[in-house]
Amino acid sequence: MKKKTSKKAKVSSKASDRRKAATKVIKVDYLARVEGEGALYLKYKKGQVEEVRLKIFEPPRFFEAFMQGRDFREAPDITARICGICPVAYQMSAVHAMEQALGVVVPEPLRQLRRLLYCGEWIESHVLHIYMLHAPDFLGLPDVMSMAKTNKTEVERGLRQKKRGNQI
Repeated sequence: MKKKTSKKAKVSSKASDRRKAATKVIKVDYLARVEGEGALYLKYKKGQVEEVRLKIFEPPRFFEAFMQGRDFREAPDITARICGICPVAYQMSAVHAMEQALGVVVPEPLRQLRRLLYCGEWIESHVLHIYMLHAPDFLGLPDVMSMAKTNKTEVERGLRQKKRGNQI
């Protein structure tokens, strides 16, 4: 027995087929909550992805210009201000450059202490990212301030863990 389909159903089906065949582009010019700035370009056809481009870039901050003409010993303090979340990485990069330029050999106990400093920053940075930037998205909230109203315990837990990283 042959199944009867209405004319309306056939039209819908054809329209649906045309939509599936059409190439579609999703373009997001600004991605929030990424390190630096981000953008996404996605092109797909017939339900298959044809092209994806994810751009994440750090715009220039021109800190090099601030450094020109300054005493080299100021470099760690100046470079630490490049990023409020990860000052240790920038500060220690300046210290390493100075040590290399001056031929300084750092003893192992100091290297281990520096590693601990990096670990503290890593904990602080990752906790901040997870709790304050990602968690609101996962909970369908616009930001951490909204999250603090509905999930106060989680925000407080994140702040305690961030504090531990800072203490290290």
